[in-house]
Amino acid sequence: MAHHPYINASQPEAQIGQMAQIAGLTMHVHGLLILVVLIYVWLFTLYGAAKNTPIVWLGSGLFAAGGLAMAGAALISGFLAPAMVLGAEINTAEQLAIFEFQSRLLMQSNQVLANAATFAWFCALICWSSNLVRDNTLFRWVGLAGLLIGSVSLLVVATGRWHLDVRGMSLFVLVISIWFCALACCLLWSTRRKKS
Repeated sequence: MAHHPYINASQPEAQIGQMAQIAGLTMHVHGLLILVVLIYVWLFTLYGAAKNTPIVWLGSGLFAAGGLAMAGAALISGFLAPAMVLGAEINTAEQLAIFEFQSRLLMQSNQVLANAATFAWFCALICWSSNLVRDNTLFRWVGLAGLLIGSVSLLVVATGRWHLDVRGMSLFVLVISIWFCALACCLLWSTRRKKS
């Protein structure tokens, strides 16, 4: 997300010029994002299989659905939008109207998918955390933190106060990554304790 490119021009000619400059970076960043999302989906499917409880499986299913939505949003921003902008012709008023309509359609489609993914991932976080709070070790604290983070974030996203532009999506990635790291640390700690 730190390298996520974006267009800030308002005029179609300037938008096409900016996209020509960042098209390659846009494709690489979003391609990498899709790869990372698919790796996460695979890892949390393994996590669901390891825990093998209905609530954890539900969380993994929600996360997979959110991952597909997130990949769809990345496909739009990283590949479909550049192809549309770079291939656009705006020589007539009709072509300009089509360009503006397509730009709005792509942006709204991206936002719908990003919001669906965010919603699904916070629901998954709540499912996994509700299973962790039953543990008597550090997992309980990770579960409590997940319930708090997931519930509050879900409410903010549901009310529309969390805008998923580049800055908002960066905050989302940071928040959920902190929880992922806490869970990973607990899993490593638990594995080492069992071995010793």
